[in-house]
Amino acid sequence: MGTELADNETREIRWGVVGLIAAIALVGILGPKLLWMNTGYASMVGSLPIDVQFLIHPVLQMVLVFVGWLLVLRLKPVGASASMGLMTGWGLACKGIGVGLVCTLPMLLVGLMSSSYTPSHYEILYADLSPGLTEEIFFRAFMFGLLVQVGRCPMWATAVITGIVFGLAHVDLTPDEGQTIVGQLGPWIAMIALGGFMYAWLYWESGWNLWLVITLHAGMNLWWDMFDLTQTPLGNWGATGARFASVGLVVLCVVGLRVFGQRPGATIGHEYTTIDP
Repeated sequence: MGTELADNETREIRWGVVGLIAAIALVGILGPKLLWMNTGYASMVGSLPIDVQFLIHPVLQMVLVFVGWLLVLRLKPVGASASMGLMTGWGLACKGIGVGLVCTLPMLLVGLMSSSYTPSHYEILYADLSPGLTEEIFFRAFMFGLLVQVGRCPMWATAVITGIVFGLAHVDLTPDEGQTIVGQLGPWIAMIALGGFMYAWLYWESGWNLWLVITLHAGMNLWWDMFDLTQTPLGNWGATGARFASVGLVVLCVVGLRVFGQRPGATIGHEYTTIDP
């Protein structure tokens, strides 16, 4: 297993694929931010129904991902893998969703101790569930997954770089009064970047099962926003402990118990024939 992984880490990088993915990622990340800085565009979008306002940019990102995936398929060698882990089959999809959901239960249990319960239709759909789906497709499946599988980039370095990009993508280019762009580069962005690295690693360890990281991401967001985990008898330490417990559980399931079988690192030096999206 170690030999196969080392072989993958030393294979020649396909810079054409890397450049294509990087260009599409740059448009997908900066495009919406720059559009919002245009007052005419912001006014036009603000006149649309609220649901459309929340969905317009995630939908545009998904269109970019689909177009990018088709272009990557044209660049990949015959037989090479270009899977994004969405079409894994019902069995693996259900396993990924089930494991991801179970591993978020420590956060739910702590949240149930809270006196604060403020579920909101818009918050649940557009702040929790939608990002859990679209961000994992965009950052993990398209960027990280295809860079490693088709671009032949080193797994660990790619996980770190895409994690940092994931964190920086949450920086607001039009901060509120009293804030600056540089001032946002603090512990919160660092934690998001660390989360991006963790999701990438779990995605790889689970054999490119995207449903695991989608469910984990969406579930952790959901319980955190639905309940105020800091307003429990356990306080801030309980909220932090619940997060660590969720992460510990998923690591135990994926690495310790190998619920998804052998990681791709065991055979990643070979060319796959799967090209499912």
